[in-house]
Amino acid sequence: MKQIPQDLNLARGDLMDMEGLLCSGLAAFFTFNGHALYFPTQNPPDAPQFLPRERRLLLPLVWREELLGVLMLHGVRAREVRPLLPALPSVVALCLENLARSRAARTDAVTGLATEDALYARMEDEAARVRAHLDDPAQPDGRPAPLHRLCMGLVVLRLRNGEEMARQIGFAFSEKFLRHMAEACRAGLPSDVLAARVGRYEFALLLSASGRGACHKLARAVLGRMEAVSLPGPLTRQPVRPLLCAGHALYPQDMQGPELVLPMFEQARQLMARARLAADVAAQGQSGAGLGGESRIMPFARILQDGGVVLENLPLGRLRISLGRQTKAREGLRFAVWSGGARDAACYKGEIVLLHVRELDAVAEILHLEDAAVIPEPGDSLALLDGLPVLSPSDMENALEGIPDVPGLGSEEKTPGSEPRTEQAAMAPAQPAAPEKNASADAPSRAATEPEEQGAQGDLHGHGDFLKRFAREREQCARFALVIARLAPSGARAGSEPERGMRKALELWRALLAPVRATAAEDAGRAEPFGGRYGSNSLIFFHPGRAAEDLLPVYAQLCEGLKKHGLATAAGLAGYPFLQFRKAEMQDCALKALEYALLLPEPRAGLCNSLALNISADRRYSLGDVFGAVEEYKLALLADEGNAMAWNSLGVCMAALGRQHEARRHFLEALKHSPDETRAAQICYNLGTVCQTLGERRAAARYYRQCVKIAPDHLFAHIRLGQLCEQGGRRGEARRFYERAAAIEDARPGMPSPARRHLARVAARQKRGGEARELLHEALLRNPNDAAAMLLLAKIYLDGNEDPAMAELLARKSAGLHDRPEAWQTLARALRALGREDEARVADARALLA
Repeated sequence: MKQIPQDLNLARGDLMDMEGLLCSGLAAFFTFNGHALYFPTQNPPDAPQFLPRERRLLLPLVWREELLGVLMLHGVRAREVRPLLPALPSVVALCLENLARSRAARTDAVTGLATEDALYARMEDEAARVRAHLDDPAQPDGRPAPLHRLCMGLVVLRLRNGEEMARQIGFAFSEKFLRHMAEACRAGLPSDVLAARVGRYEFALLLSASGRGACHKLARAVLGRMEAVSLPGPLTRQPVRPLLCAGHALYPQDMQGPELVLPMFEQARQLMARARLAADVAAQGQSGAGLGGESRIMPFARILQDGGVVLENLPLGRLRISLGRQTKAREGLRFAVWSGGARDAACYKGEIVLLHVRELDAVAEILHLEDAAVIPEPGDSLALLDGLPVLSPSDMENALEGIPDVPGLGSEEKTPGSEPRTEQAAMAPAQPAAPEKNASADAPSRAATEPEEQGAQGDLHGHGDFLKRFAREREQCARFALVIARLAPSGARAGSEPERGMRKALELWRALLAPVRATAAEDAGRAEPFGGRYGSNSLIFFHPGRAAEDLLPVYAQLCEGLKKHGLATAAGLAGYPFLQFRKAEMQDCALKALEYALLLPEPRAGLCNSLALNISADRRYSLGDVFGAVEEYKLALLADEGNAMAWNSLGVCMAALGRQHEARRHFLEALKHSPDETRAAQICYNLGTVCQTLGERRAAARYYRQCVKIAPDHLFAHIRLGQLCEQGGRRGEARRFYERAAAIEDARPGMPSPARRHLARVAARQKRGGEARELLHEALLRNPNDAAAMLLLAKIYLDGNEDPAMAELLARKSAGLHDRPEAWQTLARALRALGREDEARVADARALLA
């Protein structure tokens, strides 16, 4: 039988990556309390050395006659180790062989990249890290918490002509070509990016803590290198070139609300499916941002905006389009239709609205045509017209569970006056709808469609007809209410047709509304309320001359009544006038109210009020739209000045924008209006962070102590107090605060350990390098992407005259994760120790730019 070759090589970087596995292997032979890795450049031990007085054991890590490093174990027992001393070299060799085989199992044999299973394992770890930060957004290190950067990016690169290459030239050549493609992909990758082979002709890149812009930039650079690969065919000697496309997705921004409560196993694979879907759209070449030739790059978030196409013409003025639930398409979204071909030569055809969204496609209705003689055809492209996302009729349950009550404040590299780097928010600014040039251009099937719908639903308008009538009727009313109700069959009716639910809801609506119709306001005249369809399982109602507050009990009864018929119903009510919102904006207000209603206990009927605006602003902030969030928080305060959550969140936004004095005023207002102790503790912490940034240490310490008094287990308040003591030269007191924080961390196994990093810094300043090294290794075991811990460990390696190559690896990773001057300066120092002066000058320049 032919033996399958295995790459059993090990490098020093592998020891850092698999440090935990190495220690667990040694723990099977004897016990120890802690460990640290050393990379000496001179006089390394050539055999295991046991130091009984210090209870330490030095193990040279030799693999294939090459010394990789020295592992120091402390807390070992003499009676266990002494009998094993002669056999320890064999024990170490066995453990290192296990590391090498584990590395080989996670490496693709053809390309040398990580395997798909290894990629998914890293994705699950990264997703858990992101979720942990979202659940507790407070950071101990002085920067504003940029929630839009608490994410991970996944880029899928696809060789489109791979199957054709294998079929026409041969599988051996295709594997050789893939090997060269993988080398081009791997060359120049940042050290914190994991490259993997995820399909027969697909590669994937996993980016930690990177936004959409970083994913797009990396995909562009990698595609540029891969496009340069060219191999001569074995027979024709003609050059064979790749045809490439790429798609990328972001976690958690590109996930649906309920998906965030699924196991990480499911979430990682769903993110991969979204990145592959983006690559599918990119391969169509409809609107990708290509590098040239056939290469395309498509972000998942852009598919809904301009990645849809018309698939089929249906009867009665309807279309089947390529946008389904997977692309976050929702009923009620409006799109402009453009003729197929290049966008600069495309012709505007009209406007459509989504009526029924399925998993992979959707049915849309033509609202109007630019020219009645030119109808949409298969292949025509779509452009999203709605600026704000229409509420999902199926996925808004628990949509905000993962978003904290208020955006978090603070993280490690904050500097006074600094501004956060934000990516473009997923919610694009509203685009103006294409103008209706003549009324006769309406869809020719409208007359045939309307009677059928009204006959089936009984006075229910189609979505397009409702919007037209609403536009006319609202101009005649000085006051009105708009209601959007979502109907979700549950229990035994989960698979029932939505039409039955619509009819039942309409009957109950009429019955409940009859007693209040007589009290219609005088300015409504003879106008009657009317309703329409808002997608396949949602209704929209217009009440002229009525206040939304007066109708709230009616719709609460509607929700309760429909629940008895197996319909889980939620209703969002918006009333005009409301603040400075215009009449045309009431539909967006009703959607915000419905989003708020879905978070309420039954009956789920909610008004567009201060809390609804607060929730909408929280979503904007989580997507990186800080300025949009500020506007909505201010609107929430105009609606209710006593909204403590809005005051606190507004302070967080101002701190993120570097306006610390304004942030403090808002936090003080929040503290004045906050009756809840838990929220008061967080506000005190935020106040302390702002005061510390402003240099007011006494005020900061007062607020941190107040926070700890209310919430004794507030981890980061203890860390902040330790920082203040450390800045004041009281290292012993600082150490006590850090040890309390570490005890809190120990009660939360599996969570990152910033307290150990701070303890390590104190130990290093007290000339206790061994203890600092052990603490940093523990911190990196808990969080392999702790950039500050990597940087401090790199400095310890350089100060100890150990292998500068390991210091370079750690400093480069740290700089890749957080672009800080200290990281580039440490990298330059390591490069000079390696004799690479030219690269060190480049690192120095990067330090100045950072």
